[in-house]
Amino acid sequence: MSLRRLVVVGAALAAVATAADLILAMVLRRALEVPLGFSPLTAPSVASMTIVGMIGATAVFGWIARVRPDPRATFVRIALVALVLSWVPDLVIWVTGVFSATTGTGIFTLMTLHVVAAACAVGILYRFGLAAE
Repeated sequence: MSLRRLVVVGAALAAVATAADLILAMVLRRALEVPLGFSPLTAPSVASMTIVGMIGATAVFGWIARVRPDPRATFVRIALVALVLSWVPDLVIWVTGVFSATTGTGIFTLMTLHVVAAACAVGILYRFGLAAE
């Protein structure tokens, strides 16, 4: 597997997932009337956390590709576990109310953004992460 290809695909993944999450965050925030004071749904927060997550997903995919001839099935399993684990901080935020204006709809929106980012990571890395076959 080419490092250059992984970097290009990872950058595209970060761009696509960030755009999708930002748009969905705006739509759900309005549709579900999530309070504006709920800071985890601000554009900088959504964008930065999505980018960090997609860099992590790309790094994990690259690592798996080094140790497995076809990393895709393993990556899908790891991504599913990571998705479930990514909801833990959201649930902690909900239970503790650590951010002002925390609501169930805000937490639902955050959790939905995790699903979208995970779907982007799996779809894009699965399809484009390896050299053309």
